[in-house]
Amino acid sequence: MRLGTAIRRTFGPLAAALAVWLGGGVAAAPPTVVVPIRLPITGTRDTEVEAAILRQLDRLRSSPTERGLLVLRFVAADGESAGGSDFGRALGLARFLADERLARVKTVAWLPDGASGHAVLAALACDEIAIGPEAVLGPAGRDGQPVDATTRAGYAEVAARRRTVPAAIAVGMVDPAARVLRLSTEDGDRFVSDADADAVRRQVTVLAEEPMDPVPLSFDGRRARSLGFVQILASSPEALARGLGVAPAALSSDPSLAAGWKAARVTLSGGITPQAVERTKGRIERAIADGANFIWLWIDSPGGLPEQSLVLANWLAALDPARVRTVAYVPDQARGDAALVALACDEMVARPAAVIGGGGAAAIGERQGEAITAAWRGGVAKKRGRSWSLPVATVVPGLEVHRAEDAATGRIEHFSEAEVAARDDREQWRLGPRIGTGPLEVEGRRAVELGLATHAVDDAAGFCETYGLDGSIADAEPGWADRLLEALASPSLAWLLLLIGGAGLYIELKTPGIGFGGFVSMVAFIVYFWSQHLNGTSGWLEVMLFLAGVICVAAEIFVLPGFGVLGLGGGLLVIASIVLASQSFVLPANDYQIRQMQWSLLGILAAAAGVAALGLAVRRWLPSTPLLRDVLLEPPAADADLAGDWDDDLIGAEGITTTRLAPAGKARIGGVVRDVVADAALVGPGAAVRVVEVRDGRIVVRPS
Repeated sequence: MRLGTAIRRTFGPLAAALAVWLGGGVAAAPPTVVVPIRLPITGTRDTEVEAAILRQLDRLRSSPTERGLLVLRFVAADGESAGGSDFGRALGLARFLADERLARVKTVAWLPDGASGHAVLAALACDEIAIGPEAVLGPAGRDGQPVDATTRAGYAEVAARRRTVPAAIAVGMVDPAARVLRLSTEDGDRFVSDADADAVRRQVTVLAEEPMDPVPLSFDGRRARSLGFVQILASSPEALARGLGVAPAALSSDPSLAAGWKAARVTLSGGITPQAVERTKGRIERAIADGANFIWLWIDSPGGLPEQSLVLANWLAALDPARVRTVAYVPDQARGDAALVALACDEMVARPAAVIGGGGAAAIGERQGEAITAAWRGGVAKKRGRSWSLPVATVVPGLEVHRAEDAATGRIEHFSEAEVAARDDREQWRLGPRIGTGPLEVEGRRAVELGLATHAVDDAAGFCETYGLDGSIADAEPGWADRLLEALASPSLAWLLLLIGGAGLYIELKTPGIGFGGFVSMVAFIVYFWSQHLNGTSGWLEVMLFLAGVICVAAEIFVLPGFGVLGLGGGLLVIASIVLASQSFVLPANDYQIRQMQWSLLGILAAAAGVAALGLAVRRWLPSTPLLRDVLLEPPAADADLAGDWDDDLIGAEGITTTRLAPAGKARIGGVVRDVVADAALVGPGAAVRVVEVRDGRIVVRPS
């Protein structure tokens, strides 16, 4: 057995390389199906696995020359003990796997975390066993617990059918009373029970004897491979694919095997913020709780906070692919760190012209880039068993990625020099030309060529067709309150709020005091900064700058004459606060941020032009309306006498107000319409007033 394993291990890569040379390219992979086995094997889990295999049997037998490859991934169910499998259920599944119906199918038991209890029986029924190096196979029985003859016979029967593990070892894994010896002979090692050892000694010359332990038997991955029981050491899909000689994509789990896809669509739009991450996680969790096994993650984001993108990416990578498949769909953009979220899913699909990676809303420096690289390598890349260089290069500046070819199989990957140097199989990889330096901005069609994306589709209908999704797709979307919040955070509504706020300020300036215009303006600007906060671009700094600017402008108008430092500085503070509230950076550091600043300034100019046009219309039409005539000061008639010069001789002069004084307004004094300020409460139009003081260029009047 060990000789055969050594031959496969030595000449397997040479055979693969020869197949590539003869075929003129990468050898065609056999039909491959991955079926999860939820541990423990209880209830109807055995029959569910059998039904899933039978539905795929025609596909596994479809190749006339290649045996189909059936990978059974043993995974522990959430919150359940992996060692509590029912013997009858496990034996029934083992007999099914050893049945003649699967004669043209190569079965591989993959135990990335090992297996114990009677689940071991199902693993022994497969043609090959793959296990993690540190994972443990066994024990199948409990120490000190007696085992009946039926159980021993079941293990011996399955082992004899497949010969993956000697029958004596199989019985020794379940029966604590069984004693197994390893006999070294001229023909190789033999594993026999203590009772059968004498018969072997009479037949062949025994060179050495070794009792097997512990009791009942169990083996970690490395020991099992050295004994010849395990053919492949693999704790990740990439390692398993390498051992089986297939592409890693062929080993993706398909949760739909049990009962088809039950899809739910979740949208992640706008900036990546803690609130956006929590909303997305919550919607996905609710969808899974409702029975969804396919999460359609619709991403349209410029990125935002890289650390929050990593939080969501690691959470997505930790989802059990045997229970739910996550597929990211990028119709327009997943820029910057938003690409990390898309690439953390099981698969990514994009429109041909969609943008993945490159410069985004966050400017990533050298130290932050190193932190992102370390977090991705130890998190998503490790959980998914994938290469880390190319995904990280879509975000981190300065990382060079090369095309690499496996000399044994011809498989193409994309590595940085650091990743190749850290690989155990680095000697068989040949680095080719450099494909780019981070941050890489990749279009959808190019992402497919590089292996970042699985498919490129034109629209959502193409996505559904690709995955065979029907019209019954649940929208794990927010309620009306969340929809309102997202609408308020949209750029188009943000500029409308600025227009309303500016128009309200104009009206308020024409009617001093806190009136209708001031109220409308206050509400509009509060909603604007709140919406930008929801969008992840505004905080307390922007609000404080805006308030400081408004206070400076008000002081310049109502306290100090003229238009000086306070007015100019306050206006600049207001503009700066609005610009900063519409973007997640202060100064642009990449092309995307430069474009965003241009759009922000253009939006402010458009809002200002709108305020000017609206002001002209309001000034002309509002004073003539019966309901709102007192909201805005009516401009004087064209033939009215206006005066801007005055002196102390006006003190004591009397006149009649032509507009409401609130407290400022206009009054006709000495036959001349003058700007005045009331020294009392509001004064209505047509009231008699008397000048009591002339100070700082203002005429102060009081009702007479």
